[in-house]
Amino acid sequence: MLALQFHPDKNPTTEAESIFKEINEAYEVLGDSAQKLKYDRLLKGEPDPNAKPHRDPRYRPRPPGSYSRSSKKKELLETMQMYLTYALMASRLSFLFSAILIADLSLPAQKEQKEVLSLESNLKMRGDQIIQLQLDDGETVNLKAPTALEFTRGSELTIYSSMLFSVPLRLENERTHFKTKIPVSIYGNFIFLPLVLLLTSLLGTFYWKGIEFRFNLGVVNFILFFLNLLFLRIHTF
Repeated sequence: MLALQFHPDKNPTTEAESIFKEINEAYEVLGDSAQKLKYDRLLKGEPDPNAKPHRDPRYRPRPPGSYSRSSKKKELLETMQMYLTYALMASRLSFLFSAILIADLSLPAQKEQKEVLSLESNLKMRGDQIIQLQLDDGETVNLKAPTALEFTRGSELTIYSSMLFSVPLRLENERTHFKTKIPVSIYGNFIFLPLVLLLTSLLGTFYWKGIEFRFNLGVVNFILFFLNLLFLRIHTF
């Protein structure tokens, strides 16, 4: 009944195959009186009278069932080994992407000049008064009140953006040369994301010991890659 219940062709769960093998092994042991006697002795921790003495007198055979955890660990490692190539590809792709992000931040910023048409103070964010700057191209810039007071109607505004991905970096008033950074961006408050990705992808790419460690690094790098990709398009002035 158990064999029918856990047969891999009828049971789609991942652990069905290993349970089915254990059921077959148990059936073979119970059907053989010699193997059953040996099994009972192992359960009680009694030595096998027909076995050769171990070199270490302190050695005691482990009872049946104590190998299940190690066998599951072995199956997990075999699965990781099977997909390790994809994990390494994820680490290498992440390393390349993090290097491009660092290069984007390091290259000279591109400039774009715009004129402030009006200022509107009708927003609040976390208790702070937010001033909205209406620009001549129809875009808006939201700044906290103390910072926004540095810009007036008719002011020439320069927006500095990264060279490759056009991520806003800072604003400058051309008349007073007042500058303010863009806090909410991947190169602002979230700069730790590219740095963490660079570190983990370096390990995943150039560290060659341990299947489990490299596989897990590949999964982490895959997640961090998409987080960086997401935050690359999120920025708030």
